[in-house]
Amino acid sequence: MNDTTELLGSSFNSINPNYPSTSTRHDVNDDSECVDDLIKEEHNYVQKYDSQDGSWSSNGLNPFVHRLEIDDKFELAKIYTLSVLLLPLRVFGAVLSILTAWVFAYITLYGLTMDDLKNKPLTGWRRIAQKAVAKTMRLVYASCSFHHIKYIGKQASPKEAPILVVAPHSSYVDSVLVVVTGPTSVVAKRGTSDIPILGKIISCAQPIYVEREDPNSRQNTIREIIARAKSDDDWQQVVIFSEGTCTNRTALIKFKPGAFYPGVPVQPVLLKYPNKYDTYTWTWDGPGVLKLLWLTLAKIYSRCEIEFLPVYTPNEEEKTNPKLFADNVQALMAKALNVPVSDYSFEDCIMMNRAKEMKIPFPGDIVAIEKCLYLLGILHQDINKKLASKYCNLPGDDSIDFITFADLLNIDLSNKVLCELFRILDHNQCGTISLRNYLLCLFYCEIKDERLIEFLSNIINLYTPSSLNISRECFNKIVRHSAMMTEEQSDALFLSIDHTNKGTISFDEFKEYTKDKPKYAFLYKKQELIRRSWK
Repeated sequence: MNDTTELLGSSFNSINPNYPSTSTRHDVNDDSECVDDLIKEEHNYVQKYDSQDGSWSSNGLNPFVHRLEIDDKFELAKIYTLSVLLLPLRVFGAVLSILTAWVFAYITLYGLTMDDLKNKPLTGWRRIAQKAVAKTMRLVYASCSFHHIKYIGKQASPKEAPILVVAPHSSYVDSVLVVVTGPTSVVAKRGTSDIPILGKIISCAQPIYVEREDPNSRQNTIREIIARAKSDDDWQQVVIFSEGTCTNRTALIKFKPGAFYPGVPVQPVLLKYPNKYDTYTWTWDGPGVLKLLWLTLAKIYSRCEIEFLPVYTPNEEEKTNPKLFADNVQALMAKALNVPVSDYSFEDCIMMNRAKEMKIPFPGDIVAIEKCLYLLGILHQDINKKLASKYCNLPGDDSIDFITFADLLNIDLSNKVLCELFRILDHNQCGTISLRNYLLCLFYCEIKDERLIEFLSNIINLYTPSSLNISRECFNKIVRHSAMMTEEQSDALFLSIDHTNKGTISFDEFKEYTKDKPKYAFLYKKQELIRRSWK
């Protein structure tokens, strides 16, 4: 057993005197399945390092990651050639189509107020002009390589299914569904109506606007969806992308219940892009929108399929339980797509993205890590801070094996959740994990109701032995986890605090200097990291 293991064992004993010493650890059978999977005979020990893993790379299925690699030389040559010969023409055609649609939209909306659009569907000549806007917008997608769209199944009428539930939602291109199905209405931010040119076009579809500044926005939106769904007026169907965010189509993430509160029949609609290269998927971790748009415009054509599944009529239990209704429709659509149902949600995506910003290791797995920590009962335990305080006493190596990890957490080696947690943290599959990485993930998962300054306080000893003498280098490493300061800003802050040029500062001096300055107010606000409840 190496020095790190021995020291961690003795350190842990001093934290928890009732815990057995390393000399009295469990005997592990050679044929133990869990240990055989997780422990190697040869350990590749690594030196302590600062976690700078900014990727969302995951050991498991992650629907928010998209990788696009085009390594075919012929394909690359074609892209560059079409970028010169075809792309300018496509941009011109798309712009011309958008301007034409704006003219039709301006005519359609002439003399109408926002309240008029909200309270009554368009009728007469305005309804005809509204459809002309949709057909003109269809030319925008044709200009962008979507010449032909394949339809499977039949679209239901608004009376048969007032709501179209669409999935998977993976791209800005998904909006093509709105223009080819009516037009249909969407749920949109109120501010979109003020966007030059596009604002008029969006308003012409009579969307259900969401006021993000209004604390009752969610309830008001649900009420308006219910009102339209149950209205006797000739409203067009409402299109709702129930996943709430873009994914890579490898799974259907948790459906948000908004479309299912009315308890009316819905028609599930599947969106597919069966192309050789996926230049459409726009996820939280992947190519940016400009790169995707360029690659899409530089194609000769793009395939898109829209499949209308049979109308789903809720039973009495589903009518009174929107989450059950949503889960059942999600399962039905996943089966039709032949993809798994994922327990991930939009809120999980926010949590992952925040972890990436805060330089937390393995942000793509942070939700799975939090679930393991919750099931193991590790979160919000005093022992976590005590363990962190011992970190800098380690002799130059913070890699620990599975047995040591189980000892530290006082959990039996056969615990399946512990095995899963170790597997996730062992990204390099070398049989060891970094204790610092584990602790950073642990403290990040604890900050739901804490201020950021408290999180930084918890991780001090991961970078320096004492909170009383923090060097400039260590200070930079600590505050980079705030996600709000660049290295230059961190240096400037350190020098401002160290006005006597000692070369070190204390954490209390850092707090005293920043607590009343508006510039650093973010350090003292409770974190609004949206979390699910694992209960």
